[in-house]
Amino acid sequence: MRIVIAGGGTGGHIFPGIAIAEELKRRDSSVEVIFIGSPRGLDRDILPSYGFRFESIEVEPIRKRKGRTRVNAILKAWRATLSAMRLLKKIAPAGVIGTGGYSSGPVVMAAKLLGIRTAILEQNALPGLTNRILARFVDRIYTGFEETARYMPRRKILFTGNPIRKNILDIRKDPFQRNGRFYLLVFGGSQGAKVVNAAFLDSLEYMTDILPYIQIIHQTGKEGFEEVKKAYQRKGLKVELYPFIENMADVYRRADLIICRAGAMSVTELSVLGIPSILIPYPFSADRHQEYNARALVERGGAVMLRQDELTGNSLAERIKRFFEKREELERMKKSLGTVAKPSATEALVDDYLELIRKG
Repeated sequence: MRIVIAGGGTGGHIFPGIAIAEELKRRDSSVEVIFIGSPRGLDRDILPSYGFRFESIEVEPIRKRKGRTRVNAILKAWRATLSAMRLLKKIAPAGVIGTGGYSSGPVVMAAKLLGIRTAILEQNALPGLTNRILARFVDRIYTGFEETARYMPRRKILFTGNPIRKNILDIRKDPFQRNGRFYLLVFGGSQGAKVVNAAFLDSLEYMTDILPYIQIIHQTGKEGFEEVKKAYQRKGLKVELYPFIENMADVYRRADLIICRAGAMSVTELSVLGIPSILIPYPFSADRHQEYNARALVERGGAVMLRQDELTGNSLAERIKRFFEKREELERMKKSLGTVAKPSATEALVDDYLELIRKG
């Protein structure tokens, strides 16, 4: 049996697909999982290291395009759908699952036109444009947040939670001995975030009294790495610094507190692992969906949100120091996260989708 997973471009779309693929392979090693995405995303770099076949189609985002460029993008989407149909005929999959992003649209639509069982995964609390369109046509919609049901056909929705890779789930069985150190993890998503980097570096000036007791782990993004590295050197601080963290499981295992954007998969991983966070939603995400993601944790008591227009070195330092000094607050947040976590999301999704395929 072959299953196609369509989408990608960013880690938030790629890694849930990998989690699904790993679960399919765990159940039946003869299952072949093929990913289809954009040639310009992270897919081409990440997927081969996991041993999965990757095919690409040429497609452009339609959102925010105007006039002639919008028309051209729509025409390319139609051509991409025709290309996807030819590719799917060669692959002959039993099912196609879209994990979001503009590159998933043509593949999922092509599958629907070919009579292949289709599903989409909506990771965010507020659905993106591509999935809002696809929701009308697919057989099943898997959601990462209960709130998503407000925006999509309820009869098709199964709230599973977002799929998480097994190596990340496994760290719950392997507690880390901190030996009195407070581990602070900072990252801005798979592409990094210059604003988060700058604010955190500035916050250090307001935390000189507690810095000797803090171990900083910082993912800067490739573009910001050298600049941030020099800033730490000027400050005379030794930190764990990475342009991109391949082994997120290791740093998650050690983190007492995380400062990050509010991408769907980051929020999901934090809730399942029970790690308190300061969430800084990216203000220019489509329909401000990261703010909706952040609210889902904040309203349940598992995180605090700091909007980018409120973000300064001082405001960030105040929140870090509060958690450093009041560890009982972190413990309360961990317990709150345990009430919303869905650690069996991948299994639930795969169970349902295989049954969907079986019924034809």
